[in-house]
Amino acid sequence: MSRRRAICVGLLIGGALVACGGARAQQAQTGAAQATNAPGEEPLRRLDPATLAGGDYGGTEPVPLAGGDYGRQTPTEPDTAAPGPTLIGDPLASPPGGARPRRPQPPGFEADDAYAPTAVRAGAFILRPSLETAGGYDSNPLRDPAGGKSSPFYRLRGAIEAQSDWDRHEVDVRLDGQIRRYTDLPSPGYEPNLSAIIDGRLDVSDRTQINSELRASLTTPRRGDPDTPTNIKGDEVDKSIGATLGVSHAFNRLSFKVEGLADRYLFNDAKLQNGGTLDNSDRIYNAYELRLRGAYELSPGLQPFAEVAVDTRDYDKTFGDDGRRLGSSGYAIRGGARFEATRLITGEAAIGYGRQTPKDKGLKPVDGLILDGTVAWAATGLTTVRLDAKTSFQETTLPGAGGVLGRSAGIAVEHRLRRNLILTARADFERSSYRGIGRVDDGLTLALEGEYRLNRTLSMIGSFQHERLNSNLAGEDYRASIVEFGMRMRR
Repeated sequence: MSRRRAICVGLLIGGALVACGGARAQQAQTGAAQATNAPGEEPLRRLDPATLAGGDYGGTEPVPLAGGDYGRQTPTEPDTAAPGPTLIGDPLASPPGGARPRRPQPPGFEADDAYAPTAVRAGAFILRPSLETAGGYDSNPLRDPAGGKSSPFYRLRGAIEAQSDWDRHEVDVRLDGQIRRYTDLPSPGYEPNLSAIIDGRLDVSDRTQINSELRASLTTPRRGDPDTPTNIKGDEVDKSIGATLGVSHAFNRLSFKVEGLADRYLFNDAKLQNGGTLDNSDRIYNAYELRLRGAYELSPGLQPFAEVAVDTRDYDKTFGDDGRRLGSSGYAIRGGARFEATRLITGEAAIGYGRQTPKDKGLKPVDGLILDGTVAWAATGLTTVRLDAKTSFQETTLPGAGGVLGRSAGIAVEHRLRRNLILTARADFERSSYRGIGRVDDGLTLALEGEYRLNRTLSMIGSFQHERLNSNLAGEDYRASIVEFGMRMRR
């Protein structure tokens, strides 16, 4: 077994032991105090920027896998500068692919919201299940530059979150699954998208924590992605599995966190409409990353930080089908701050520089300025504005390209017409620059979404979304409009 694969296995085993160890340590405590709030009264902070993270509309979330933070509460931190969960994404922990429109998460709830789901208590855990069923119409499901054939579709999505309710330690489990099927396409698939994440936190002391994460996903890339052919029969399925293991320690106001990440990306062979088979074995690789972060708490509302990360990506095959040497290594340096201004604006922002260098000397490296951030602003008591930006360094299979420099920015405005009627307008922009071949793809998504909450459990949902891709490569542009209506159930 190679050294890198030994590290990967060690991280997987270590992450599982930490998660299980936290559970057993908590169960061993007798007479532990119960939570002050009942499940239906759990205070959820409206401006917690962690709730800004969303899944992908038929894709994978870049940080690091699919799954949102619906209903998630920030873990209780000791009264020190111990680093909490990172709100902004990691530019090196980005799966391969081009522009991927994101799937938004449902609006959050106020602490005293009469329409907030009650959740379900199961022993020492609080469960929050949800189910969505919807139908709609897509004007260009194949993302064909010529317009293509439109089709109705139906969609089913289920999710559940289980969060421990302990005085010390924490285990958080998030499971999410979705299928979508177009009824009028000649060879439709079900576009499965599944994700599972288990986070564990072991409180060694008031100042020292061991953090771990186990994650897995199964995704179907949307057609229109440059790495996904449009003549696939059924679904092209991508899979990934990974783990994170780290430790954080606070020296009064100064704190440090070190983490190791290991992920494996798998790509199944795909069947083509002409009866052939697309061999994806040269896309399978392992990614390893080491990340160090230091922060200093200047005040309760301002915590500057600096972060450095190094990574390597090793493919199962040494050479690709086009003859190039596969693999790359890189680094990223960022500096920024987590802030809370007047309790109306919260977030985290960073700026830095990153570089990913292919092992093939004939390919150009991917480098550039890093701009990452996520901000939530309570403009009024009924209106919330959310801003986010992200930079990523991705792998690609396009011949001659050393990699993809991805940049994305988005804004979402949520307004409550009534306590149970919420409208959200979104605009997302993403640019993918393929280094070495000069290709630049600009993706734009405009959306209007609505939710009418009938009671604590049942909601009516609807949305209209327009997508467009503009590329400097002839014959790659497309337009698509999607309308959808359905029901959402949650506890």
